Amino acid sequence: MRCLNIIVVLAIALLAAGSAQAQICDEQVIFETDPGTIICRHTQTEFNCCAWIDFTVDVEGFSISIVEAEAYESGPCYCNCCFDNEIVIGGLEPGLYAVSICKIRLGGPEFVGTWEVQVEGQSAPFVETTYEPCVQTDVDDDLIWSWGTMKALYR
Repeated sequence: MRCLNIIVVLAIALLAAGSAQAQICDEQVIFETDPGTIICRHTQTEFNCCAWIDFTVDVEGFSISIVEAEAYESGPCYCNCCFDNEIVIGGLEPGLYAVSICKIRLGGPEFVGTWEVQVEGQSAPFVETTYEPCVQTDVDDDLIWSWGTMKALYR
């Protein structure tokens, strides 16, 4: 009976806590250029902790559209985390480009902004994208799992 009371109290506490916010993100967009190349670093951008980021890059003339979308293998978590994304676009003609970024999350699309980026020189065409969570998510195999340990992982 005592065990049942503890389980009920724990369940009520978990329900009252609602969804967890793992981090507060300080989102920034930083551009660099190399000859014929734009390097876009979208740092501290908020996505679901269990998402992987799917990128779409469209280049039409001197307009570039970047879409960062949450994708899931087995569904979302009840928390959001900060991610550092990098998009490198090569093969651009010299000129002034309008680069726009849109994020697609569970709540729908969010327009981040549009920036003008001057490109000089030339390079071979390519697109490279990477993302990395801003928190260390590796868990030691010898870790003892307790409620305190699990809470600490989501801070």
